[in-house]
Amino acid sequence: MRSKTIFTALLATLLVTSLAAPAAMAAPDFNENASAAQNPYIEADVTVENFDRETMSPGQYEDDSGEIATLPATVDQSQDVADIGTGTVNPYGFVATDVDFSDGAAFPHSDDNVSAVHNESRWTIDQSGTAGSITIADSSTAPGVEALAVSTSSQTSGDTATASFSDVSITSDAQKRYLQAMVDVNTLDSGATVEIRAVDADGDYVTTMVNASASASDDDVIATGTGEGYVIQEQVGALTTQGSGDGTMGEIQSIDVVVADGDATVQLSALNADKTSEWSLGDKRIDTDDDDDFETETIRDVSEPGAVQVYDMDTLGSAFANAEISGLEMPMHFRASDLESDEQEVNVSFAAAESYPSFEHRMEAYYRLELPSAYDVSYANAALKQDVTVPNSRYQTVEISEGASDTEFSEISGWTSVLGSIASQGDTVTLDDTIQPGQEIGYHGTVLVTADEKSAIEQLGGGVGQFSSSGGGIWDMIISPFGGLAALVTGVVARVKGLI
Repeated sequence: MRSKTIFTALLATLLVTSLAAPAAMAAPDFNENASAAQNPYIEADVTVENFDRETMSPGQYEDDSGEIATLPATVDQSQDVADIGTGTVNPYGFVATDVDFSDGAAFPHSDDNVSAVHNESRWTIDQSGTAGSITIADSSTAPGVEALAVSTSSQTSGDTATASFSDVSITSDAQKRYLQAMVDVNTLDSGATVEIRAVDADGDYVTTMVNASASASDDDVIATGTGEGYVIQEQVGALTTQGSGDGTMGEIQSIDVVVADGDATVQLSALNADKTSEWSLGDKRIDTDDDDDFETETIRDVSEPGAVQVYDMDTLGSAFANAEISGLEMPMHFRASDLESDEQEVNVSFAAAESYPSFEHRMEAYYRLELPSAYDVSYANAALKQDVTVPNSRYQTVEISEGASDTEFSEISGWTSVLGSIASQGDTVTLDDTIQPGQEIGYHGTVLVTADEKSAIEQLGGGVGQFSSSGGGIWDMIISPFGGLAALVTGVVARVKGLI
């Protein structure tokens, strides 16, 4: 009898405590896919320097302490064919000559101690018949990416200068080999040309070229102007044989870089002539037949300067498995739903929507968003945005606070109302376009929701998230944390009862 009295008193105390609790409690999770959920985000173009394909996944970077960290964000990748060309169908961008990969400098593969790209001393120069000069030097196309620079000076029309790499002896299947190069064209005089030739022993050669007067669509054209990131990969047998020999490329005995009719400066970050396969720079999605479905195209040649765009970094070929990319670019959304389940970052709660007969609840959503600041990450075009998910008349409050730091949401002062930015349902609106890295942005929204919408927002992975609301009745109390505590006390009392 005494144990029953103790239990009743404890349960009564718990009931009183629960009824005296705040009307709405913190909720660190929410279902961002629910129709009424508020999921603001910072949209930004992100560049990750020194992206290591062996140790990192897209969205990861090396923080200032040297550890691999993950951005609290999602890559913005569209699955809509209509978005081709916007940068979201093929969201990952990089410049080919800003990629350090071992095979790019491995030529000739027969000698591990010699590299056509890294050993400028293995090149010889021929300046006969020219009033100018040609130089060969070690350089780099990006931090950590070594390259071979070939440059001429004081050349005019009719002048020709040649740099030759002769540590080559390919005596079989020469026509099956690919003449491959990744090139930055830094300067190019009007009328000047740059040729990269594969040369055999009797004077025959095949060539690929930089030529402002040529068509970029021609198979043997590397580039038609200055720029970075050009890639050429052409099978020797598919190129026209030229020169003074027997008219057949039966072997390859040297690689020549020939600058004629003016001055030019080029940098080669990769060079090869002994492989029988091409490098795959990844796949991009395109719509070649206007059927509103994606087709996939593998990127091998790059005849326009700048970054290539791929839809999935896993589509890069095996040659790039251990590559380090200096500057991987991607559009990202730093969404409220990407934040950690911490009420310091996410706080969603519900209260009774008094005086609004069409709605049972008023949802209060607080978020703390940020672009992490680090030496290896940079941002462009950053803006705080929001999808308007319900009619704008149901938004009672939308406000933001720049520089919210780690201040408790309830103690943040200086909220700025942006309710006037909320447009029609289905629109995406910009709330703030002055976002800076390392600046924490507080967001507060109050929205009227129905009981069904509340349930959908709370539904996480088939279960109910950590939400609470006022006016829920005795059953809500029982399944709440207070109810769980009451169950625990019941178990303790049962144990005590067994001992009395």
